[in-house]
Amino acid sequence: MHAAHWGSRAWQKNLDETTSNPEHPQAFPAARATDLMGRITVRISAENHNLVAHGFGGQRIVIPASEIGAVRTVSEYRTKRGNSSRALLVFDKQDRIVLRAAGLWETYGEVARVCRAIRVPAPDHVSSTYARVGSGRGRSARTRRVKQLPNYRKAPGYRRLRTRPRGAVPRALAALVLFVVTVGLGVFVGILPALLLPDWIGKVRVLIGPIGGAVGAAAGIWLFAATRHLVVDALRWATASLQAMGVAPADRFFRRRGSSEKWSGLLTAGLVVCVPLLFIWGPILAIVSGVHGVSDSSLVADLRANGVQTKGTLIDVPSYSTDSDGNTTVTDVPTLSFTMNGENWQVTDPSIGGQPLPLDAGDPASTNVPLTVVYDSDDPDTAAALQQITGSVWHGAPMANVITGILFTLALPVLIWGVVVRIRRRKWLRNADLLDDIATADG
Repeated sequence: MHAAHWGSRAWQKNLDETTSNPEHPQAFPAARATDLMGRITVRISAENHNLVAHGFGGQRIVIPASEIGAVRTVSEYRTKRGNSSRALLVFDKQDRIVLRAAGLWETYGEVARVCRAIRVPAPDHVSSTYARVGSGRGRSARTRRVKQLPNYRKAPGYRRLRTRPRGAVPRALAALVLFVVTVGLGVFVGILPALLLPDWIGKVRVLIGPIGGAVGAAAGIWLFAATRHLVVDALRWATASLQAMGVAPADRFFRRRGSSEKWSGLLTAGLVVCVPLLFIWGPILAIVSGVHGVSDSSLVADLRANGVQTKGTLIDVPSYSTDSDGNTTVTDVPTLSFTMNGENWQVTDPSIGGQPLPLDAGDPASTNVPLTVVYDSDDPDTAAALQQITGSVWHGAPMANVITGILFTLALPVLIWGVVVRIRRRKWLRNADLLDDIATADG
């Protein structure tokens, strides 16, 4: 076979094999198994009053029609070794299995023509049955449905048709390892920016993490598919080169694959999902951060104008809550402890600048940090640490949240416009395909 004509030759060979021949009919499984070069390999046929089964690796099993007692397809059956899944079974005169061809075979079409050609009984399909089995006595008696499978024996010359190529399990394991590696690498690269960004970036880090992980997973899946296609194409090119005793043209095997309808639909669906996410992390984030910033500015201005400084400490005052099931949840609350007019006060530390003062990460309950507390003498419950009211409350995370929210808000109309354009384009393409089909049918 010349490598330059491999594609057309393989297609023509498959067409010739599947073309109905009244003298030599053939039957194929529902999932027509092909080899690396795309040729249909698994089939049964009628040849010279024999049933001939072809499998992977050049397997050829010949069973004389005079030795065949029945041909059956089963969804599930039982032998001495255990249960087996759906298959086409060929029996001898003693109702023992001579040949097993795994897979789904169509009984009353192609297989029936093969049986008629070699003059053996018409094939039939054997289904599982159910029986009701009782247990217990009196009021405790119960019945349950039990699946009963057909029970068959194997003939001394029992053969199995190779409906899967050799090395299928190692290839599947290698593909699984490649999938795990590429997707895992994609997820890691996707969430890496969120891990490396500093805290002053703001709450957008919470968004970058999951979105980056999802984008990285999608990129990993694409990389897996591209690598798998590349390896398969390379094997096909090498096989064709060996068969042609020369170097096969690479452009017939290593072809650029355009974006399929499936990937285009997934991209459109992803953009649609991004619309509510961008709305949440756009105008809502900007508005909420702005309101908190204004509130923090008012608190800081009040404490700067009317605040009284005193020595205090940062401690942890746990908060306990109990749900409907009786489970108790403990929440560590940063608290400012100070003395005013000889009376001890404990005030929850306000979240100025986006977050309260941090507790000891290793042991929050042991936190006891000396600091200067500024409180309102007319309202001691209004208090903050001196370092919290020094400088601008908009510095760091609050300003980053506002800027991010504004940018996402500006990007929201562009995203919505892009989604509408893609949906209308897909609809136009479907209508165009429909018109082409109608025109072809009329022609």
